[in-house]
Amino acid sequence: MKGRVKNQGFTLLEVLVAMAILGIGLIVIIELFGGGLRLGRTSEEYTRAVGYARMKLEEISLAKSLEEGIEEGEFDREYRWQVEVKKVDLLPPGRETSYQPPVALYWVRIEVLWKSGIRERTTALESYRILKAEESGQRT
Repeated sequence: MKGRVKNQGFTLLEVLVAMAILGIGLIVIIELFGGGLRLGRTSEEYTRAVGYARMKLEEISLAKSLEEGIEEGEFDREYRWQVEVKKVDLLPPGRETSYQPPVALYWVRIEVLWKSGIRERTTALESYRILKAEESGQRT
């Protein structure tokens, strides 16, 4: 009779270690997938907010006149906006002159705010707008 043939299978300990490694790998993959979904949702929110801000900026660029100050409003249930307009002096400060520029320069900042989960998120666009002195309320 020939010698006993050894079984070439896995031991219980080897199977348990392999299952633990597989479990850890699956958990990491699931967490990465969840993080990707969260980043995708956040990216969609920012894209929508920038679209709203550009729409508001176009509305302001078509306005016949501008007034300095802060104005607020809502786009929909989730997104709201805040527009800040400041007049920029074209002449150097501290110099007295009788010259009045034919245009008025305005700095415009549009901020879009929304709630994402428990956090308040915001994005902003800034631009300049030039109006003729008559349109801005000045007389030459």
